[in-house]
Amino acid sequence: MIFKNLIKTGLIKEVPKDILRAKSLIKSSEQALNTARIIPVKEETLKTIFRELYESLRQYCEALGYSKGYKFFNHESITPFLNEILEEKEISLKFDRYRKLRNGINYYGNSIEISTVKEALREIPLLIGKLKKIKNQI
Repeated sequence: MIFKNLIKTGLIKEVPKDILRAKSLIKSSEQALNTARIIPVKEETLKTIFRELYESLRQYCEALGYSKGYKFFNHESITPFLNEILEEKEISLKFDRYRKLRNGINYYGNSIEISTVKEALREIPLLIGKLKKIKNQI
């Protein structure tokens, strides 16, 4: 189990459940999503929109982590949390894809296609919606 190995290596830490922090992250997630939605989609704004969308999804995932008693020390650790703890394989794969695209933009200066940004504008709110249903079950 990858998740347990990440705990052993210290990339994920078991912490007391922190509902206040989770709520704060959810609020930040909503703000980032709203920001991404109001930025006009044009060539010079694509990276900014995509970063905000990814940030929204990441913050929501981190909120779920805190609500279950986990702290992530890198973004990559969120993927096994989604897959193994929440048992959301599809969401974990999509999160990881968006994480890699965002890393390419941030760390390697990669560009991003307008079609990918439009897809993310449609898909990331849906992913967060699915995660909200999980949160309500916690």
